[in-house]
Amino acid sequence: MKNLPQKPKDTSWNEVSGWYDELLKNDDSYQAKVILPNLLRVLDLKKDEKVFDLACGQGYFANVFAHNGAIVTASDLSKNLIETAKKNSKEKISFYNSAANRSPFLKDASIDTIVIVLAIQNIENVNEVFAECNRVLKNNGRMILVLNHPSFRVPQGSDWYFADGVQSRIVSRYLSESKIFIDMTPGESNPKKKIKTVSFHRSLQYYVKLFSKNKFVISRLEEWISHKQSGTGPRQSAEDSARKEIPMFMCIEVKKN
Repeated sequence: MKNLPQKPKDTSWNEVSGWYDELLKNDDSYQAKVILPNLLRVLDLKKDEKVFDLACGQGYFANVFAHNGAIVTASDLSKNLIETAKKNSKEKISFYNSAANRSPFLKDASIDTIVIVLAIQNIENVNEVFAECNRVLKNNGRMILVLNHPSFRVPQGSDWYFADGVQSRIVSRYLSESKIFIDMTPGESNPKKKIKTVSFHRSLQYYVKLFSKNKFVISRLEEWISHKQSGTGPRQSAEDSARKEIPMFMCIEVKKN
């Protein structure tokens, strides 16, 4: 029997696609103020560079890449987010509803750059994703990941702490891999109306081992701080100082070896 194309499995982000779309319309978001300017600097896109925006959401970054001269292909597991991306896109972009570990619409060694922004932490089968990325990348092609900093932002395992005039970050666990369900409707008492998304915590060495396994070498690592500033109050100075010392995001660039 001929193998039929596999239908993408559902994702927990399908139910919060509208919320996420509204979030990225905020000009003061981390995506707008921290990630986008730093990412464009790291990418230094060339005209007609072939970019694959993997787990692209509603196409926020894909549109900027295309506007800057790249030839962009983008995919996401959430059907709702892809429909929003197609509807709102102002650039010529090829959008696909597809799982992160399967990109049958891309030929072997056809992509210059893969970008995965704040998504790898929500994907379970990371090894399969990196293997597929290796397949579609050209020789010496690059993959750029932006993720919540794994050392300081551990879901349900880290938090801010203020004592003796100092704002600190407490981390209660780090090395253990974990799957966490995030409550996106904390004020909702009706269990049937609760919406939860799934996130995965992994240590930095977890990713480095998988890079090596899939024949990637690290070519750049940056840590990005928050742009936020506290309002006037007794903790203002300590909070602002802590933001400058404790990074919120990590950017890793790897190249196909």
